[in-house]
Order: sequence, then structure tokens, then C-alpha cells
Amino acid sequence: MGMIGVFVGAMVGGCFGVVVTCLAVAAKKADEEDGIYEPEGRQVSDTALPKADDKTICFTDPKGILLFTIPDGDCVTLMYGDGETVAGVCRYLDQDHAEINGVKWQMAEFALQMQIRGIVVSPAVTK
Repeated sequence: MGMIGVFVGAMVGGCFGVVVTCLAVAAKKADEEDGIYEPEGRQVSDTALPKADDKTICFTDPKGILLFTIPDGDCVTLMYGDGETVAGVCRYLDQDHAEINGVKWQMAEFALQMQIRGIVVSPAVTK
């Protein structure tokens, strides 16, 4: 009876491992299709960056890779881990700083804090 238990346990464990691996591969594929997964070393061309005299707020990831830009006075959507969304009004301060919902941020620190807190930032959809 003991050998049968070991054999059945090994078979069930192997099947469970295959299922978990398949789910991980499917999740990565879905993230790539939705544009959530970003390969390492992605660079943005200089033409995508705003001009020096332009009051454009640049949102980056914590590594400094440009995600998107918005003009001064536009809004971003902050989506919390529980699905709650909040609009954030953005004011340009300088190339590396912006005021978001009345709080002054250095943009690299903002990106890091949003990542730590599990908040997804995206440009607000305007109608």
C-alpha cells in the first residue's frame, strides 16, 4: 500500500507542476499582448522626448524608462490594487518634478513609490 501511495503522490505532484507552469506561461503571454510586460533595456528614441521649452510631464518607470507624457494641467489615472481609480491633476514644475494632486514629486521617486504601493499610473482618457 505504501508504494502505491508514493507512486500516486509523485504523479499528482508532477501534474500539479505542469499545470502551474502552463498558467505562468499563459499569464506572461497575456501580459505581453496587453503591453504590460516590458522587455529589459527598452529605450525610447530622442524624437519621443519633449522639447526643452515644452511644459510636458514625463512619466517613467523606476529605472527611468519613459512610459508616457502628458501636457501641463492634464490628468493621470491612478489605479490601486483593489481596482479603485482616482484621477490626479498634474502640474509641471520642471523637467524632473511635477505636482500631482497637490503633492510635489520628483518623477523618479513618484515612479518608485507607485511601484512599491502597487498603484498603476496611466494617462487619463479624455472624452
